[in-house]
Amino acid sequence: MSRGRKTPVIARRITQAGVLGLALYSGVRALAGTGSGGFERYCPFGGLETAWSMATTGHLSCATGEHNITLMAALFVAALFVRKAFCSWVCPVGTLEEWLAGLGRAVALFARGRRSPGMVDVPRRLDAALRLVRLPVLAAILVATALTGELVFRAYDPYYILFSLGGHDVRPWSWAIVACLGAAAVVVPMAWCRYLCPLGLALWPLSRVGLVAVERDGAACTSCRACDRACPHSLSVSTAGRVAFGECTLCLECTSACPTPGALGLRTPVLEARTSPWVVPALLVVLALAGTMGGSAVAIPSFTRDFAPIAGPARTVTMVVDGIRCVDTAKSAGRQLEGVAGVGRFRAHASRHGASVTYDPSRTSVGEIVRALESPVYDGDTGQYLFHQFTVLEVDTRPVER
Repeated sequence: MSRGRKTPVIARRITQAGVLGLALYSGVRALAGTGSGGFERYCPFGGLETAWSMATTGHLSCATGEHNITLMAALFVAALFVRKAFCSWVCPVGTLEEWLAGLGRAVALFARGRRSPGMVDVPRRLDAALRLVRLPVLAAILVATALTGELVFRAYDPYYILFSLGGHDVRPWSWAIVACLGAAAVVVPMAWCRYLCPLGLALWPLSRVGLVAVERDGAACTSCRACDRACPHSLSVSTAGRVAFGECTLCLECTSACPTPGALGLRTPVLEARTSPWVVPALLVVLALAGTMGGSAVAIPSFTRDFAPIAGPARTVTMVVDGIRCVDTAKSAGRQLEGVAGVGRFRAHASRHGASVTYDPSRTSVGEIVRALESPVYDGDTGQYLFHQFTVLEVDTRPVER
């Protein structure tokens, strides 16, 4: 096994560990109240969940933000070129699944004395049938989110459960789900990714036609099947000319495990020569930067409320408001301004904890708007007033002095 073929795999594993660490760090900050929930803010599946609301209302669902949308778009573009490489290079849940699968392979090696993909080798037909389970899972999530406007998948989503460190939608049985999925990953490699992950299914059609793919040189191949045993998704690499499966994540484990130089490598149809494996992380980095910068460049509201029209010159003030974290809290903040004369429009961006208020400066002031937002909130369910629900931290980028 050449050192050159191992280097990209080592780089992938370092990348996986780095992204996993960042996700945990963001979760800790959010739990401590010092962060903005980056673990969820940069999840591309949120963009898919809020797509229906965006298309029908122009607003985002629940706590989703612009980065969810732009990173989803970047991920779809990535799949057209490097298949489901996001799953094996970036996704923290995929990383944990892969580590657990490695534990299962170690147990199987100890028990059987030979290398195998995992503790249980699922028959091909059954494996293909089980992969279809993701279809009703994805459909149920999208329909429920569209009907409720809430991210109903949170309590079941291993990404949210793990990296929110017990977020407000996590229930005791949520941890039981994660424990079961972890145990399943030890027994059947990548069980969540293969059979349940809704994002993986959404990427599958694009990944199926992805340009970059592993190709096998039949003349050089010795049919040792080391590539099959190394593949985390149990794909039949040793019998394929071009590994054009929609499930391929370009993890490069097969090319690293192949003992015969030249038998396996990456190739792009438009190029005659083989493609460098470094194309995969390079493209992922470029598109991740594009998606991140795109999310910062656009502003998509989570909630908008129009009050009385403003006859004269209007001004708009922007604020960072602690307490605005989703569509429901944004609506509650908007209700705080109902009795303020001269307010024309309230618009909230939940993922940024931001709000903008357009008002008539001859009838009200920024100070009155801030006081109205920070006043006690009436809870219709209990008939009581709740204090300190909203705190204005910044006004037009300037910190509010207390």
